[in-house]
Amino acid sequence: MGAVYLFHDLYGYLMEMSPDIASMIEAFDDGVDTEETIKYYDGKFGDADPRRFVDVLSSHAVLVEPNEDEIEALWAFVPIKAKWNVWQRREDRLTLWTAWGENPVQQLFLDPEETAIWDAFTGEKRLIEMRHHYDNDKLIGLVRKLVHSDVQALKLSMMPWSMYAKRPSLAPAYLSSTMPYPRWQPNTPVPPAVALDTYHTQTISNADDQFDHTETTLSHLLRVPHPALANRTYGHALVDALAARGAIPEGNVRVLEIGAGLGYVARDVIARLRATGRTVDYTIVELAPALAAAQKQRLGADAKWIEGDALTAAVPAGAFDLVISNEMVGDLPAKQMSRVDIGLELAGTGTADPVKVRAVSPLAEACNLDDAPEPFYLQTGAFELVARIGKWLAPGGTAVVTEFGDTSAWPKLSTHLDHPELSTHFGHLQQVARGESLEAKIEFVIDLLDVDRTQQGLATTRSHFRALRALAAHVDVDLPKIGYTRELLEHTVAGKLDLNNVGDLRFDRIEDRLMGLVPHEFKALVAKKPS
Repeated sequence: MGAVYLFHDLYGYLMEMSPDIASMIEAFDDGVDTEETIKYYDGKFGDADPRRFVDVLSSHAVLVEPNEDEIEALWAFVPIKAKWNVWQRREDRLTLWTAWGENPVQQLFLDPEETAIWDAFTGEKRLIEMRHHYDNDKLIGLVRKLVHSDVQALKLSMMPWSMYAKRPSLAPAYLSSTMPYPRWQPNTPVPPAVALDTYHTQTISNADDQFDHTETTLSHLLRVPHPALANRTYGHALVDALAARGAIPEGNVRVLEIGAGLGYVARDVIARLRATGRTVDYTIVELAPALAAAQKQRLGADAKWIEGDALTAAVPAGAFDLVISNEMVGDLPAKQMSRVDIGLELAGTGTADPVKVRAVSPLAEACNLDDAPEPFYLQTGAFELVARIGKWLAPGGTAVVTEFGDTSAWPKLSTHLDHPELSTHFGHLQQVARGESLEAKIEFVIDLLDVDRTQQGLATTRSHFRALRALAAHVDVDLPKIGYTRELLEHTVAGKLDLNNVGDLRFDRIEDRLMGLVPHEFKALVAKKPS
């Protein structure tokens, strides 16, 4: 996404920066005169003073004095076990599994003494307090090995974890963050953010891997009968919810799905509608050829396809009783703008200038933009899709648009993916829908689907689950990417893997964390076209 993240292999610090600052760090590689280097970079960072960057980098031990003993400085720090480790214990030995980003899966074997040191890392004692209990070379060697970006199982902190236990939000972000990104070679261009149309048509090549690893969706995690949905799938629960509201007509139901992923939602919506005695005419608009191919293999003759961009595709007007847009509007084009662009003074409140707003997007006139931050994203593509959905719906038809976002929070750019994606401002989508004469309201997806909030779900990251999956495969267990509860995971590995000897497994309330997602942050715009 155009940024460089520095990982400190001695401390585990994570620092985001632009490539030009990373290049300045490299300038210090062989030891240079600090004042001369600051003078050289003066004016190269716009109005920013390079001395300020040097001070920050020095305080984080990124730049050090030539005669400084970097290893000796480690003894003053507290080793804290990082989040998202995967390990397996066998008697007095521990095996750590790592799979950061696209890097190969690795195993790190600890001998009995190293395992004892690992157990002593409680997050409370400084290394200097431990040096009298263990061989110093082995202790510091293990710390260096576990902190390193190849492993990321340990972080060093100036303060013990108990300082943050009651207020985790005050803990430095690096203590719980990981580095899943590709390694950057100094003095090489950082790839720019990929264009979305190019990404979907050319970059997505492996359909299954796209949703199992790159960008897992909530519907993908719930594609199997799930205890949180009363043993229904996401598609089944969606049909049940809409039918209970009288939003699905009897007889033949004409459905349009925009961006259908791997086709699981389509499969289950069709099956559920047929189970109620209805017939189904199912159409999919799909931009990514690889995903369209997967959908066709899964659905066969049960659907028909319009391949292309939903914002330009020729879709018949007034032809659908139900339109589904599931977790895709965050991928649509948006414009990053300044408050000045829409006539708002930076220091004031005021009201956006309708003429300037109209020049950006006529549909944005329906939105209240007065509380826009500086800068902000305007989801012009999502607005256009909502307007087009209004034209595609038959009188009395219903549309469901789901995505990660909030009713009033402005869109934020995700940095954990390999392509741009925004959270969604559902308040704006609702205003656009109402401007197109649709009856529209916003709901939590977990409420729409009647998710059992008492369930506990496995919390992972992409890299954490990939490592866990590799551990399971080592004992001949296939671990598909689904929304595991403890019971589902125990059933899947039964007889092959004792979860009591596997860590670090965390289970959280399913509304707060399910695998790498936060289900309660997914919203649905439910819009109806008047009869």
